[in-house]
Amino acid sequence: MKKNLFTSGLLLLLLSFCFGLVACEEKAPDLSKKERDPRLVGSWNFIGNPWLEIPPKDKVIEFKVDGSCTGFNYPGGKRLYYTEGNNHLYIFVYGSGIKLSNWTYEEYYTIEGDKLYLWSSKEKMLAGKHDQAIAYERITTP
Repeated sequence: MKKNLFTSGLLLLLLSFCFGLVACEEKAPDLSKKERDPRLVGSWNFIGNPWLEIPPKDKVIEFKVDGSCTGFNYPGGKRLYYTEGNNHLYIFVYGSGIKLSNWTYEEYYTIEGDKLYLWSSKEKMLAGKHDQAIAYERITTP
């Protein structure tokens, strides 16, 4: 009798643990129907800013038609992007392990000719403070 009670208790504990793991699983939101500014698609090269140090692997950012992007110095795994209002950029970053969660980063941007300017706040973007933006230039392929 005690053995069956112990086995039942252990099984219940194991099932509770498994249910807890499944319930905590984070999934990426469905971004396939989100807006994406087609002007962003392509590769962009960092053109410098005296107050900002960019790691070498992040000096080129790329936005792909499928909604993925590369670059950006954010911790985590694969990155997806979407936009709102042709000036608000969201970058969804998958977590890279059990302890790191998925995260969405926000940037504000303008595109002027072949230049892309990124700001961390809407106020700076609206003020047109290009000296406080991270500036990139479109990489043209021959």
